[in-house]
Formats: sequence, structure tokens, C-alpha cells
Amino acid sequence: MNRIEETVFNLVKKYYPDKNVSILELCPGVGDLTKALLRSDYKNTEAMDINPENFKVEGVKCHSGNLNENLPFESKKYDLVLAVEGIEHLEDQYHFAKECHRILKLGGILILTTPNIASFGSRIKFLFTGFYSLCTRPLSEFKKNWVTEHIAPLTFWQLRHILHTNGMFIQEIQTDHIRRSSMVGLLFYPLSYLITYLNVTNRKEEIEPRQLKVNKEINRQMHSKSLFFGRTMVVVTRKEVSDYDK
Repeated sequence: MNRIEETVFNLVKKYYPDKNVSILELCPGVGDLTKALLRSDYKNTEAMDINPENFKVEGVKCHSGNLNENLPFESKKYDLVLAVEGIEHLEDQYHFAKECHRILKLGGILILTTPNIASFGSRIKFLFTGFYSLCTRPLSEFKKNWVTEHIAPLTFWQLRHILHTNGMFIQEIQTDHIRRSSMVGLLFYPLSYLITYLNVTNRKEEIEPRQLKVNKEINRQMHSKSLFFGRTMVVVTRKEVSDYDK
């Protein structure tokens, strides 16, 4: 497993020490994470990929499916859904979150990962190049290859909005690796926190009183060690009843 998969694997063990749970891994690649789950006795595990022929884990069914479309599973089927490095490849990320919510049982967990383009190191790269870390050059305008291209990288606040407005509420944020390039941000951390705080709590611009409280929480999360200095966003969310007015 790579570092991202190891981080997700440890989170699975943390949230589901009882291994009698139903798990679906989306975009599993060859299946290294699935294989580790099986070896740890998470036997009720399935997978889904747009290229299921690449999946190499014997004894685990890999369904064929496209994350941009409706997922081919019944509602409220799974306790846990895993999506490692997938959401940044999608055209409709809100639909993806809605589908994950649909197939999870109430109280079920979605663990997803995506490149952290809002780390301090990535912000510096964007300042000088116009491109984020892990999204370092223009996309091809001649050949569609969205399996590998990051067509829609997300900042944390965008990811949180996608998840929370679809009933998937963040429980924990981790990262797979603290970037050395981001550690220079220690010098600017207090100023970044203050400027962001003043920006997101501007009462003249924020007309929704409840959102002011949320904005303060978002600022704290954005300046957590994992997000300010980390390479990858690893987010644990739980399916809950939402009062979002759509």
C-alpha cells in the first residue's frame, strides 16, 4: 500500500474495530487496500471501478461502474464506503456525494481522499505558477483521459460544502504526509489565520447568521496541521440527517 492507503486503512480499523461490516471501495485500482482489508478479516468487502479488469484481488467482486453516474447499488446497503483519490477526477462531485449518501446506512462512514491544494506549499506554487501542487500543468485539450487527470481539484471549504450539503458530515481530518515545502508556512501561520478569520466573519457580507459560526469552524479546520501542512486531505464523514434547504 502507499501512504494514502495506509492512512485510510488505519482509519478503517479505528472506526470499525468490529470487522463484521459491509465495505465498498470505489476506484480501487489493482486493489492493494482491499487486499489489506481482507488480510485483517474485513471479509464483507466489495469494490467498483470504471476499469474492473485492472482489479487483482481474488475472492472480491469488483463491479463495473462510473463515479460520474448513479452507483449500481441499492440504497442503504453499506456501512463503509472508501474513495481514495477519486473525487478530483469527477465532472459532478455533488452527485457523487449524493450517491455515497444514498448507498450508506444511516450512521455509515465515507472516507475519501483528495490532493490538498490549499496547503501552504501549494499556495506558494499557485502564487508563482498559477498551478496547484499535484495539479501542475494544463489538462489536455486533445484527448480525454479523466481517469488520470485531476479535472476538478478541490479546496477544503469546497469539499466540505459538497459533503455537508449532501448529509455527509466531517468527523475527522488527517493527512498522509506533512510536506517540507509547507513548513515555511510556520512563519506566516498567525497572519494567515487572522486574515482568513476576518475574511470569513465579515458580518456585512455573510447574511446567514448560522453560517458565521460555521465559517469560524472552517477557518480552524483550514489551519489544522493536516490541512495547512499536509500533502493529501483524508476526510472521515458520517451519514446523518441533514436540514440543508435545497
